[in-house]
This record gives sequence, structure tokens and C-alpha cells, in this order.
Amino acid sequence: MILGATYEAFRNTYISFVFRIGLGVVFIVSGASKLPELALFVEQVEEANVLPHALASAYGHALPFVEIVIGALLILGLLTRFAAAIGGLSAISFIVGNSFRLHRGLYGECGCFGGIASLQFSTWEALVIDCALLIIAIQILVHKGEFLSLDSLLLRKKRKPLP
Repeated sequence: MILGATYEAFRNTYISFVFRIGLGVVFIVSGASKLPELALFVEQVEEANVLPHALASAYGHALPFVEIVIGALLILGLLTRFAAAIGGLSAISFIVGNSFRLHRGLYGECGCFGGIASLQFSTWEALVIDCALLIIAIQILVHKGEFLSLDSLLLRKKRKPLP
């Protein structure tokens, strides 16, 4: 009974639309908030020692821009499944990074939203949020998120006129 209701909610068009817009906003805010202090964010990624130094630097420099692009694609509903898949992979990378931080006893702020003081989370809170982001990305990926999207307009099959 509960599983059936969860499945139906997971496939609901309106929930998918709200998730798509919400996830898009989260990614845009997260990426844009890191840009003013990009060097500090890259330093935090390197200090986490999850990736080799060069890869950590590349990841730290690219992530804010990738987040903004993912967010914009989700809000527009353009390449929605691709954006949700990349967003899900990003969420997995956040989960791995925060798990390593917790394993090493680093319980401070995660730096998820750059320097926005009102959006600072502990590593535990960030891990919970990252898991929620992954679930939302999976829901969009499964449902296709086509309601009020550019994908649905661009990929609409042209109907043949009746004879």
C-alpha cells in the first residue's frame, strides 16, 4: 500500500515539475554563490584530500559552472534527463566528499553554497541534503520531467494531417 502510493507520487507529473524547478534553483544558487570566492572553494576541495591535487583543482574550478548549467537546463526543461543525470552524478560526488569529511572528523561547514551566510550547513546536514538531491534527480530522470519543458515543445512529434 505504502509502496504503491510512493510509486504513484514518484511518477506524478506535477511533483516532477516542482522537483525539476527546485533542483534547478538549488544548483544555480549553489554554483553562483561559489563564483565570487572561487579560489577559496577550490582550496576547500583540495584540502578535503578526496581527489589527487590536480583533479581536485580541476573539479573545484569546474563545479560552479557545471552547477549553473545543470540548473538552467532543469529550469528550462531542456535536455532534462541529461541534466538530471549529471545532477545525480554531482549529488553522488557531494555524498562521497561529505562522507570522507565525516570519516575524517571534519564536522564544520560544508561550503556547499559558497559564502552565503544564511545557507551554511554542517557536514551532516549537507549529507542529508545531498541524498535528497540524488533522490530528486532520480525522480526527474525516471519521469522525464516533460511537463512545461522546452523538451516537450522541441521533441513534439509532428502529426500528419488527415486526408
